[in-house]
Amino acid sequence: MGTVTTLPSMLCCFLLFVSSSGALLAATKPAPEPMMPANAVHVATDLWPGFTELDGEGAYLHLLRLIFPVDTRLELHFTSFSRSILMAEQHHVDMVIGVAATDSQQLLLSSHPFDEDEIAVLYLASQPALDTAGSLSTLRLATQRGYNYALVLNIDNTSYEVDSIRTGVDMVRNQRVDAFLVEKTELRSKLTPEDLTGLELRFLKGEPIFMGFSNNASGQALKQWWDDHYSKLYHNGQLALLYQQYPNFILPELAPTKSAPPSTTQ
Repeated sequence: MGTVTTLPSMLCCFLLFVSSSGALLAATKPAPEPMMPANAVHVATDLWPGFTELDGEGAYLHLLRLIFPVDTRLELHFTSFSRSILMAEQHHVDMVIGVAATDSQQLLLSSHPFDEDEIAVLYLASQPALDTAGSLSTLRLATQRGYNYALVLNIDNTSYEVDSIRTGVDMVRNQRVDAFLVEKTELRSKLTPEDLTGLELRFLKGEPIFMGFSNNASGQALKQWWDDHYSKLYHNGQLALLYQQYPNFILPELAPTKSAPPSTTQ
């Protein structure tokens, strides 16, 4: 005798189909685009010639204007690098430019680096060559305040922190230190070849740098916006066009987003 499908059974099947279809549509629906939390973004930064200028020009500030909506008002706070990080950690600004992974444990970092510091060592040309981190391990070293290059190079004998590149160079000349750890591009942008006469500058290691955001609701929203739009502009080629306009602006390769591991549930 054939089976007769009852009305309640048919209704249950229909509801199950509708529920499954809705779940499938929800799973395939793209995630909503992040929202900008405010029309004004407070940004702390050091002064880096060619990258962050007092008149609002420079590669990094151009990048900010490309990432954020055109009606966003950038409130720029120019100060030392160490002070910039502290301002963001204490929530006095929304973000800080050019933070390495070793610079702060309190800030939210962009998912992808946007440039690379070129860590170099400056020393008297009459000294033996210093071209590896190992060759620095027994020397008296100076470094810029707030730049954790000793951590990156895995050395622990940094003797002095200086507030300016000029001071670091003078300490090397006067033999108060044996060498000065410094960012190569920044050094060359602030001093002339004549300033470096009799000195040797050797590249040691590249270090990725990120945008840093305050660890609060506003900072989290800004980070989400930044990550989403940086990735989009990278893939559509607009970032490459921007970076080509500025010498020494290094566009890091965007690593693919890691997918979740396959489920082992049977």
